[in-house]
Amino acid sequence: MFFLPTKYCKEYCLEGRLVGHKNAINCLAVSRNGSLLASGVGSDGMRIWDLKRRLQLPSPRQNVAIRNPANPMTCVCWITRQEATRETLCYGTGLGFIGIWQQQGEGMEDFDAKVSRRIGTGKEIMCLTYDHAGNDTRIATGTRDKRVQVWSFDFKGPLIPIFSIELSTTIPRTINFNRTASRDLLVFGMYDGEVHALRGTDGFIIATSNAGPLIGHASVDIAQTLFLIDNVVNGFSLHRLDDAACIRTYNTNPVKTFPKQVVFGEKTDIVVGGSDAGVVYVFDKNEGTLKQVLRHADKTRVQTVTVRHFHSWFVSV
Repeated sequence: MFFLPTKYCKEYCLEGRLVGHKNAINCLAVSRNGSLLASGVGSDGMRIWDLKRRLQLPSPRQNVAIRNPANPMTCVCWITRQEATRETLCYGTGLGFIGIWQQQGEGMEDFDAKVSRRIGTGKEIMCLTYDHAGNDTRIATGTRDKRVQVWSFDFKGPLIPIFSIELSTTIPRTINFNRTASRDLLVFGMYDGEVHALRGTDGFIIATSNAGPLIGHASVDIAQTLFLIDNVVNGFSLHRLDDAACIRTYNTNPVKTFPKQVVFGEKTDIVVGGSDAGVVYVFDKNEGTLKQVLRHADKTRVQTVTVRHFHSWFVSV
């Protein structure tokens, strides 16, 4: 895992490494202010890192079921409100557990487990996301049994269910809130390539389009007019959100077809994605040209990447 800023050079360069995990990292997320990194794997559980000091922070005690080696961390996001002084983390696991941690203590180095429960039928949580509107915070999850669930969370009590629906054929790979008053959801299907728009009040399918046979991962731009996918076949592709039409392809010539994360960076000017060759690819979004190849390791899969802006852009892998 390494950290790459552009503070002193036009290109990305290696800034440092965080060492501690013994197994493959499944998910990464950087906090709102860019000071904390959450990383999740299998038996190592969820870890939180202070990026300024490059130190691991204490984690709250987790119950035996969550620490089970057969229950890997699968997805994570920070759900902190804009006005809040304490960061809040939400994660999902392979056996269907959802957890929420919140910063505590004088030095803000400790975290307290606010929520720790199993949802639905206990199937793998493939993806999760959140949305703030006034005092109402919503959390949405997609699970391997084709179910999408939405809750309300007030940062004090338990999760309050809003709706739960089962899709007919789609296993959610990525899920996003539409940042409008309707708070509709976008669901990207892993094995059928379908993109569903769900009504925010009850999950009714408003519209469906298709982005291809497979979606290894998806990312929506800030303006919510475009989205990226790992198309699993030849690399990454850029699509219009309204009809899922492909605009551009970023060819990485993958040797093996396995899911890799792909994200927008630098205010959606670049495309950043993993590989099966130990590198991270950085493309110019509009030109489609390869700008830089970041070496992570000699021979290993790079499946998890995240990008964040804090004084300067950086990439965490």
